[in-house]
Amino acid sequence: MQNDFSEIIKAFEKNGVDVASAAYSFTAYSLNTPLSFRFENLAAFLLFLNVSADKQGQVKQMLTDAGLEPDKFFFVNFFKPKVAEI
Repeated sequence: MQNDFSEIIKAFEKNGVDVASAAYSFTAYSLNTPLSFRFENLAAFLLFLNVSADKQGQVKQMLTDAGLEPDKFFFVNFFKPKVAEI
């Protein structure tokens, strides 16, 4: 498993998005955006996220809800979180 996420981090910096607050969705294909990345499996994505065990369960559920399998590759499409208008 590749543990070098430097290219992903650079893309976040270049696009002015904070990794910790970024929202994301899962797809079986790339959305061809600067913040769309392929992960080999859920373990690799969780390593990138570096989140608690509770959050890991939520992420796995999101992935399976999207119809994707944790042990196969998938794409994560990150985006700036939407801010509610007042």
